Amino acid sequence: MDGKPDDSYRQRRCQNIKDEEIPCAGCGEWVLLDVPGVDMNEIFPNRNPDYVIQFGKYKGKTIKEIYSQDPKYIFWLMEKDHYFRVDFDQLLNIPDNSSDRERIIETEINRVFPKVTPDDVISFGKYQGKTFREIFATDPSYIDWFLRNNQTLDIDINAFDSMMRK
Repeated sequence: MDGKPDDSYRQRRCQNIKDEEIPCAGCGEWVLLDVPGVDMNEIFPNRNPDYVIQFGKYKGKTIKEIYSQDPKYIFWLMEKDHYFRVDFDQLLNIPDNSSDRERIIETEINRVFPKVTPDDVISFGKYQGKTFREIFATDPSYIDWFLRNNQTLDIDINAFDSMMRK
């Protein structure tokens, strides 16, 4: 207040925390720690493939086991918890200092999250059950509309462009 720090809220609400701890302003139930001299990678390490998940639908399974049956779950988990990190170099068996690291990871992401191509079967709408290529042959304006309005699917735009130019 008046240009000076005011610690009265913290003193009233969170009497048992230390000066270096910052309480949650909403609930006061948890604290953010700044640990001097400790790297955040020590607190939130990259999990190796043999790390056993202790929560959720895959509780008791290793990252490697989960990734082999449901790789999207691992990506979802990392998206939901930014402090949960996986050592993809170990998981994908990428050799140390590999010059192909980025290509290997990109290939794997494309495998797990494939782009939609003209030969994929549409699973929604009035053309459900047909490929985009079949639809284009009879109703090219629908494909044009789809490409302009799609906000959820990752499209292989080059493949669609090639189809539409023929």
